[in-house]
Amino acid sequence: MLGLFRRQEEEFSQVSATAGERVHLEVEGRSRINDVVSSARRVPWSLNLLQLLWAAGPVTFLAMQGGYWMGFGHAAPAANFIFFAVFTLLFGLIGLLARFFSDVVGGRRQIQARANLTRSIDMIPDLLFATRDLALAELPLEARRREAAGVLLRELDLGPESVALAIRELTGDTHLGEVAEKIEIYRRLGMLSRVRDLVEASAEQRAAALELVHASTPEVADLLRERLTGVAPSQEYGIARSEQFIEHLLTAAELDDLSLTTLTDVRELLVLAFELVNGRELTQLVFDYAGDWELARAMDQAESTHSEYRLALATASSHVRELAILLANSRLTSLDDEDLRRPLPELLATIRKALRALLASRLTGTLRQRLLGDAVKRLRLARSAAEALDWHHGRYREALARWNGLRDRPETRARRPRTRSQGIRIRERSIGLSDDQKLAVADAFCEYLDELHIRNPGQSLTRGPNAFDADDAKRLAIRLTLILEPYVRLTDPSIQRAVYGNNAPYLGGLQVGMSADAKAGLGAAVVKEVQQDLGRTAERLALQLHRVYHVPLSQSMMDFLVDQYGANRERLEVIATGPIERAAPREASHSAATHTLPALARDTGWTQLLTALEAAQRTPAQPQAKSDQR
Repeated sequence: MLGLFRRQEEEFSQVSATAGERVHLEVEGRSRINDVVSSARRVPWSLNLLQLLWAAGPVTFLAMQGGYWMGFGHAAPAANFIFFAVFTLLFGLIGLLARFFSDVVGGRRQIQARANLTRSIDMIPDLLFATRDLALAELPLEARRREAAGVLLRELDLGPESVALAIRELTGDTHLGEVAEKIEIYRRLGMLSRVRDLVEASAEQRAAALELVHASTPEVADLLRERLTGVAPSQEYGIARSEQFIEHLLTAAELDDLSLTTLTDVRELLVLAFELVNGRELTQLVFDYAGDWELARAMDQAESTHSEYRLALATASSHVRELAILLANSRLTSLDDEDLRRPLPELLATIRKALRALLASRLTGTLRQRLLGDAVKRLRLARSAAEALDWHHGRYREALARWNGLRDRPETRARRPRTRSQGIRIRERSIGLSDDQKLAVADAFCEYLDELHIRNPGQSLTRGPNAFDADDAKRLAIRLTLILEPYVRLTDPSIQRAVYGNNAPYLGGLQVGMSADAKAGLGAAVVKEVQQDLGRTAERLALQLHRVYHVPLSQSMMDFLVDQYGANRERLEVIATGPIERAAPREASHSAATHTLPALARDTGWTQLLTALEAAQRTPAQPQAKSDQR
């Protein structure tokens, strides 16, 4: 009876502590959101009025009298004082009135900006949970059980009972789960000698379990080994990101093929967006070159123009897909979810047919007019992006031709790899979002959610009348990548190297049902705790310099990267002895989208259809006659 009472008392204490932590997070998060939205504090109206009366009264009187005594040798007439006082008072009142109207308009914008930022911080973790569950749902039962246990082991604040549950799910060994629970309890209390006793006693069971798990999921086996030896994840170190997840999303958007990206890529992008919105700043290592680097500059220009071209292609394709989703969600057209999976040429033909049918229909009401407005907006955006495709492609072809011309010169072909690197200067640059950029990202993200009717009414997300599925998650991640691009330039390979080189924070404290303020408080806290580790970023930079720009890694350069940025010397030596690639800019993709989208801007049929949609939007359809209704 006494044991039961103590257990209930312990559970009550844990619940109370959790509630207290959540209240603290909500306070911190609310304060952080207010700091972002309010760039400057407002001056109270009472203080403004006192300043006006002070300026119109004593200040005007003293200044005028002093000027008169100095200029004319006598006091100023009373009429002059009345003139200047009334002038100052009227001038100030006009200024206060103008400020009042400015505050009314600006206050509404500030309220909307705060609502969008709060909603974004609230929605991104929910999308993370939904995406993780979608990935689990695609797996067979046994694989799902192992992957779910791996998710538990990756959590930072995992309780002893949860550790034991994950071990049992992975190994099926109840005794090993009990040992892991004891190890976690003693580790939390700092009894490391007792932890070592349990680790040594369970050596045979641990080896058998690791061999079993490693055969199916090697990455989970590493997590299992750490937990069974008393090693827990570190918030300061963070968690390594999946390689190339940005490139996978961009390639899927560029080629209009969602199978080229995975839900793991989606989760990584959502984590990155949550970090940036909550103030994370990533450190990028960039290099400047001086001297005879004409070929390198030409290749950089070709890479830059290629990134702009693929961004325009991805943007146009994304707008077309979103237009199709709008039509399918409305249930006012013949489009359905099966049409959304069609190739882009077929989808464009289906969209054109659906829009013509919508114009020809005698439907009335606000839903039709709202759909027409959304369709006009999205079609304009798609045509605008499609119009830019030819221009971006032309710039890329010119840059590529210049690079090919420089490469094919006899003196360039005969040139040996560089023997010195005095022309290189490495410097650090910060990647992050300013407060204004955070608000702009939140506005664009919430606009996307509203247009596609993505909601979280309860335990599961929805997209219009349909359940939120894997394709929806991938399209959302692509759109979020395009939203971040103007501010973070994720298409830049050097930015991508910096993102991959900086570990992500552990977001294990996020839970379903947390308030937006609590999520903001947790996000702001965890991004501050992750330490910047520039070692991996320096190694990626060395790999780029050696294999692409043909710069040998001298002993002095390796010493500099090790001492300055903490790079691993052994990995640098492997890079230094590796092969030198014949670097070349990436070729532009050739897909159905590259041939279909330019026609969206040039085809007169689309121009006529857009004109008809705009006219229909301005002139609502007339209701049917009673005879027609019969």
